[in-house]
Amino acid sequence: MPFSQNNRNDRATAAPPKQTMTRKRITMQRRKALLAAHDALAILATACVLVAGFPSVALAYVDPSVMTYTIQALAGVAVALSAVLGVAFRRSRRALMRLLHIDENSGKYVEGDVHPIDPSEPGAAELLAAADDAARRRRNDSGPSPQTRTLNWSQRLIRSAVASLFTIGTLFVLPPLEIVGGTTSGLLFDLFAIVPLVTAFGVALAVLCALGLALLRGRAFDIGIGVMVAIGLGAYLQAMLMNAMLPVADGTSLDLSQFASITVISTIVWIAIIAAALWVALKHVRVERAATMVIAVGLVIVQGVGAASLIAHHTPSEDQRRATVTATREGLYTLSKSDNVVVFVLDTYDARYLNEVLEENPAALDEFSGFTYFRNATPSMVPTRYGIPFLLTGRAPDGTQTFTDFTQTWFEKSHFLSDIQNAGYTLGVYSDSMGTDVVNAEPYVMNIHERRASSMDPGQMLKVLIRVSLYRDMPWALKPWFWFTTDDLNRAFSSGGPEEERPYTVDDAHFFEGLQGQGLSLNNEGKSFRFIHLLGPHKPYTLDANGNTPGGETSLTEQAQGTLKIVDEYLRQMKELGIYDNATILVTADHGNWQLSPEGITEPTSVIMLVKPAENSEEAAQPLQTSDVPTGHLDYAATVIDAVGGDGSSYGTPIFEVTDEARPRFYWSTTTDYHEDMDWTQYEIDGDVLDWNDWKATGTVIEIPNKNRPLDE
Repeated sequence: MPFSQNNRNDRATAAPPKQTMTRKRITMQRRKALLAAHDALAILATACVLVAGFPSVALAYVDPSVMTYTIQALAGVAVALSAVLGVAFRRSRRALMRLLHIDENSGKYVEGDVHPIDPSEPGAAELLAAADDAARRRRNDSGPSPQTRTLNWSQRLIRSAVASLFTIGTLFVLPPLEIVGGTTSGLLFDLFAIVPLVTAFGVALAVLCALGLALLRGRAFDIGIGVMVAIGLGAYLQAMLMNAMLPVADGTSLDLSQFASITVISTIVWIAIIAAALWVALKHVRVERAATMVIAVGLVIVQGVGAASLIAHHTPSEDQRRATVTATREGLYTLSKSDNVVVFVLDTYDARYLNEVLEENPAALDEFSGFTYFRNATPSMVPTRYGIPFLLTGRAPDGTQTFTDFTQTWFEKSHFLSDIQNAGYTLGVYSDSMGTDVVNAEPYVMNIHERRASSMDPGQMLKVLIRVSLYRDMPWALKPWFWFTTDDLNRAFSSGGPEEERPYTVDDAHFFEGLQGQGLSLNNEGKSFRFIHLLGPHKPYTLDANGNTPGGETSLTEQAQGTLKIVDEYLRQMKELGIYDNATILVTADHGNWQLSPEGITEPTSVIMLVKPAENSEEAAQPLQTSDVPTGHLDYAATVIDAVGGDGSSYGTPIFEVTDEARPRFYWSTTTDYHEDMDWTQYEIDGDVLDWNDWKATGTVIEIPNKNRPLDE
């Protein structure tokens, strides 16, 4: 049965009295501004609720059965709060419109009283004709559908700016700030070093994108905005929900075959988001225009609050001091005319790797005349962030202190560097893995000091930060294209300014290039101590067997040989300068092969230990000797102090005084959940370091309560 009727609530016939307008003295523009402020406040309140949904992590055990009910309860609360927020927003908006005398039905068609028409009644035909005429007039008066209504330049520019700010901020501003701000070790620079660069780049790129989008018209503009916001939303969801398994940037190439499930899931999610955006833009423009702005504005506020909190709560005291004090390249290629002690630390160089190199190339150590290769050498700590501090202090945990107590006094309770300095040596320490302890080494080391000028190459740093951002926020299938390492960031930070003022980074190819080009020279130091940390056979594998970088990925064995070639060249130049015979030289590793897993180690690990004492020319010319005495890092500090003329016995036994007698040696392995350090577990080795049967756990475990999430090892 037909119904009637629809009436238009026309502003011309329903305008408020003029005296009311005068009495309120509120123009329509001001009313709209107040209404917009109310809407913005509602969005801000919603964003604050969303921010509260992502609190800081609290570590605790919760029974799974209890957790199930907790999740259900929280889900119910979330639904209830959403409903309450929606109702509160709508009612408060209506109340505000009444106070401002705004008719929300102004200019709209409002259905009037409806009643059935009985065709048999008198006048039914006239009523039906009138209803048809009213519907026809409404259709003609309504003009183009809101879905096809074009936007003017200013409207397009505003929408483009909001969408661009959201997507560019999500992709290129937030990731570098969160990654660098949340990294406690491995980087040569602090969060505040990149904030101006990242912010300026983000603003400039957002402006360019906004202007470009605003040039589009009609359907093309709606599609462009939809795709732009879809990319930002995909990146946001990727970082929030689909990166839990993302490995640390330790140089290992990303093998997607190990992450097949999440790769497929993230690909499907991304395709679905972009496809949905295109479909809505083509079929439901009005919905698309509203949804894109709500998503963009809401997540800009959420992420903006997070970024502001990150910067505001970032404690600059230790980190910023650490960022201004650094180990530079000063004195890297110089040695004393008389007495020299040189320590090479080849990262991750396990004795098994060297044995494989010697099987493939028996002449690999021919340049190591006067050396002894100690084949039964145990490491002390792992990974690099613990191995390097051990080698610079001679201190390992004894199991009686907590993790915090030990690490906070690691350097303070050591006299290793000061004993070398007191023996008359000028110290040069070249490593980028000292963390905040670089400040503690500063008083004793000539090349560690505050940077005198910025060494960052903005262009190079920006390129690396873009890779870092896309590596985090792109779907898994695209991540290998943006693969990076911590060393890439450090190199970008240290690639500007005078060579000697640049921060030292572990870059074997760069070190070799300087060694071949600049070469070793003699300085005016009475005695020189040099501690040089190289990448060794640590991933990524980029060196060939001759120490060159052919491009692309090489192999572990090739890089292990290539690193030895670099040391070969250093030794050869020492011989040419006539300072080789009287020098003490140690070539070791910070640690050997490391099994990164929550289960701990299941096979032995070792370090190379090649030592040459100060000798006469005849002794220094002898071919490499080998020894299987039970030694390792426990004898490292005593060997160095003995070489500089100090009391080595106060640190243990110098390596050339170790006998064949059995002796227990101890190793601290770090257990990790792939992202955070969990504990130090002690192992005792009594016998052959390469025989797993001679290893056993002592039962001593030091928990790491303040868990690190390092960018790499």
